[in-house]
Amino acid sequence: MPPVEVEKNIEVLRQYTLLLQKEVARLASENASLKNAREATKQEWLDEKLRDQYSRLQKKFFSSGTETLPREDRAVGHKKEQLKLHGVHPSGEKEKEQGKHPFKGISIFNWKMSERELKRESLIRGINAEAEAWEEIPGLCQESKEITVHERIYVELTHRQWKYGLKKKYNKFGKAVILTSPGPPKVRSGSRYSIDFAVSVAVDKYGFHMPLERQRRKMEGQGLEIDVKTLYGLCEGVAEHCKSMEERIRQDIFQDFCALHVDETPWPIVGKDSDGYMWAVSNRRGAMYRFEPTRSGKVAEEMLEGYKGAALTDGFSGYNRIKKLPDLRVGACWAHARREFFDRLGDYSEAKEAVALIDRLFEIEAKATSFEELRELREKESKKILEEYKQWLLATAGKHLSQSGIRDAINYSLKFWKELTLFTQDLSLPLSNNDAERALRHIVMGRKNFNGSKTINGADTAASIYTVIETCKRVGLEPANYLKYLIEERWYREKPKTPYEYAMEKLGAQEKVTFPKKEAWKI
Repeated sequence: MPPVEVEKNIEVLRQYTLLLQKEVARLASENASLKNAREATKQEWLDEKLRDQYSRLQKKFFSSGTETLPREDRAVGHKKEQLKLHGVHPSGEKEKEQGKHPFKGISIFNWKMSERELKRESLIRGINAEAEAWEEIPGLCQESKEITVHERIYVELTHRQWKYGLKKKYNKFGKAVILTSPGPPKVRSGSRYSIDFAVSVAVDKYGFHMPLERQRRKMEGQGLEIDVKTLYGLCEGVAEHCKSMEERIRQDIFQDFCALHVDETPWPIVGKDSDGYMWAVSNRRGAMYRFEPTRSGKVAEEMLEGYKGAALTDGFSGYNRIKKLPDLRVGACWAHARREFFDRLGDYSEAKEAVALIDRLFEIEAKATSFEELRELREKESKKILEEYKQWLLATAGKHLSQSGIRDAINYSLKFWKELTLFTQDLSLPLSNNDAERALRHIVMGRKNFNGSKTINGADTAASIYTVIETCKRVGLEPANYLKYLIEERWYREKPKTPYEYAMEKLGAQEKVTFPKKEAWKI
């Protein structure tokens, strides 16, 4: 049969044309089917992605908020997600809050100079008679008023600061020399309000999340007229003392065997279009907070400057910066990896298998009663579970579309596999970053109750006070008692101990668990 290009028979050409038309129609039909199938597949991906997002949001806002399995799905003796050893209290028994008793008709306090104070004044003036050189001037004193709080009963106290005159036979200055008794310590010089009053305002706001306006109304109900600006000024004064302790608390945290926990949460500035962030670095020795208007990982890098050891973070990309720091080992949080599957329990049957495998890691950790035992358990048992879990991830990934929710959960674990498994090499790392989550819990409560701060200065004030209050809680001290100690020590120009140092001196070290030396982290 000659090629169609040279065919001259009209009937043959007509048959060619009919066959060509049929083939074109068939190909057009096949092309349309493939196009429809492709669109259907794209829509299926989109629908699954939207369903996954909707399901997770629904659980986030309307579920109970706990991340425990139903009772029938839990292993016997399940310890939830809290690792015992890394969270052991550094001090002995927790400090009991000191009971306070109301004044019984006492409203005047006499402040007289001690023999040591008079002796010092004589030395300053080159007088050899020491305290003997001074005599009290009868009836002459300096009075000042101070507002204090006692069992929420507001009392105006009168302070009489007695005067002392230099005796004539010792006076070589040609004029009268008069001393005034120093009087009570203050948050700020000249303040009308006592340290107890200022501390109670600061602790109520930053420890118990009570807005200053609410405190003002309570005080007004008890007859004390005071404005919110004055209350904030007292908080600002307390924060000045707390700020002096920030770097020393950071160093206490750095020196512990246990890894650091790093996290951040939004902190609004009223009137600003975007939120700032409250950053936290914490472990069992304390917590340090810092407000910054940015979420850049540079903040974490600055907060960890000079630290040598391990740190635990979530999957936020900003923490990639700290992975480049020298002498820093960065692990990832298993609670976050678990949450990726837990949020999808009702949507994918395989999610329960992943949660069960991860829970076995936490159960192994909870069995340890010492760090040596934990070292052995991680080496012998945890590594086997990790191998089983990785095989499960790889096998399950191939059964689902790349855009599906379960694949997102699987990809999270695979992406951070190196960081997630670092705990099998590093004894100082716990499994979860829940320590940082707890450190930010009262920040979140404060944000809900008084919506952040009005100014950046207010956010810095909050960060300083939060640092001392949360650190006190971690080492077993009552925050109000320590804040009063801190302010009084600084008033008298002494060097106060950090909360950790103060707890060790007052309560002693705990004896339940022996912590390894900082350099003994390798497994």
